Amino acid sequence: MIMSKGADSRVSAFSPSARIAVTYVEVTDSARELERSHLCGPTAGLVQAEALAGVALLGAELTQPGETVTLHMQVSGPIGGLLVEATAEGGLRGYTNVKVLSDLDDCEELDASQAFGDTGEVQVVRSLPGKVLARGAAEVSPVSVTHAVEQYYRQSQQREVTVQVAALAYGGFIDGARGVLFERLPDGDPVCFARIGRLVEDNTIVECLEASASLATLCETVGLTDCAFQTPKPLRFACRCSQERVEGMISGMPAQELRELIRAGAPAQIFCHMCGKGYRVGVDRLDAILHAKG
Repeated sequence: MIMSKGADSRVSAFSPSARIAVTYVEVTDSARELERSHLCGPTAGLVQAEALAGVALLGAELTQPGETVTLHMQVSGPIGGLLVEATAEGGLRGYTNVKVLSDLDDCEELDASQAFGDTGEVQVVRSLPGKVLARGAAEVSPVSVTHAVEQYYRQSQQREVTVQVAALAYGGFIDGARGVLFERLPDGDPVCFARIGRLVEDNTIVECLEASASLATLCETVGLTDCAFQTPKPLRFACRCSQERVEGMISGMPAQELRELIRAGAPAQIFCHMCGKGYRVGVDRLDAILHAKG
């Protein structure tokens, strides 16, 4: 059954008594759009949706205009790996290495864990154009987006967090994609935080996410009844690719390769691997780019 949902967004809350911060993301629309753009099979779409929720949580750390964070995973399972990105402006995009997994797509119930496999490596990079601000890497086993995000915070940031992401498919298409991160500050309540961990382990939190529970409901469920909530920040599917960027990339090709494209007499077809959008550069335009190179 398709559940009701709000627009894609990220919202944070803080409990002053427990000294626990909470971040909640809704990325269903972005996951659906990316699934359509890449023509993903249902399993790859599910993996991609979980990854978008994970990188949207990481995006709460971004503070500077133009700043981005990428979550890159290489895994032993048939999906191969993935790369997803969030920007400080709320843009989300990404891809999985493999788009169609016939053996898993034909299963009655989709299982992202089968696509991930048993072992993997995760890398998180925060950057500005032309500049890497921070980088963290870790091994994960068993493999999941939840473990990948937790490992990054615990190992690279030395911060105590509990993470849960959840993606649902209905009729072979994404029905919901959400995530939540709980962080205990250094002076936070360890008993309260341990209780949250147990609610994650017994699937109470994932059930709330699958039911599209609000952040307020999640906070009440875990006993954080005094939370102050921040204004939600909109999130959206967005890619920085454009016709101008594609032509700029082509202009960087060696002149001989450009001549070969022109001699072929067919337009160049370029596809953005981050969002799946296709671009066409006609022969006349290729010729103009070649002449502009001198």
